Amino acid sequence: MDSFKNELRKTFRETITYYPDFIVNVIVDIILFFIMFKYTSNVVGTITSFVLWILVSGVMSEASITISTEKQLGTLQNLLLKPTSILHTLINKTLSWMLINLTKMIIVLSFVAIFYDISEIFDLRILIIFVITLIGILGFSLLLAVLTLIYTKVASFETIFSYLLLYLSGTFVDVPKFVIYTNPLSYATFLIKNINSIDFANYIILIAISIIWFLVGSFLFDIIFKKSKTFNWTY
Repeated sequence: MDSFKNELRKTFRETITYYPDFIVNVIVDIILFFIMFKYTSNVVGTITSFVLWILVSGVMSEASITISTEKQLGTLQNLLLKPTSILHTLINKTLSWMLINLTKMIIVLSFVAIFYDISEIFDLRILIIFVITLIGILGFSLLLAVLTLIYTKVASFETIFSYLLLYLSGTFVDVPKFVIYTNPLSYATFLIKNINSIDFANYIILIAISIIWFLVGSFLFDIIFKKSKTFNWTY
């Protein structure tokens, strides 16, 4: 818990210090939403799915960015000296940034609420879908961290990965049905858009998809990191 609090304080200070980046990200998300919104007729489903993507995009990239930054500074080995394992450190950093993204999400929602009725978004079923999905995306984040550990430049493409995930989610455009079952975000978006017709089995499927992604990400990260001495520790 102490390690998480420390990471949260560091993340908060970084956000305050570089607040223009936070403001720009909020504005970009708002603009992107209104550009893409005209392509859909499911108002509540699209707004909710877009909000989920905002949270997911922050979770997805943080571990990879952390590895890349430590490599650039030549301090990646220092993470090994911490009493907390590097996996726990990355998870703590990711959760901290998720809270920052939650703040960004609230701001975006507040602006969207000026133009649309978003009261239906505040639904316990949707909250449960959000939490389950973020667990799965954390696994995907660890996979990106593994790739960054081996190929440092991977972190430079995190924005592309983020927008690719937005496309695959089916938030604004329809995707092939098989894609829905390949990742937590796509299936979560499917559930959100059909929230009034889903049953308990659908939640089980989402849990299964998320757990698979998380376990695979954690397992590969653990295996690859044990062999990391053979990789370059600098950028």
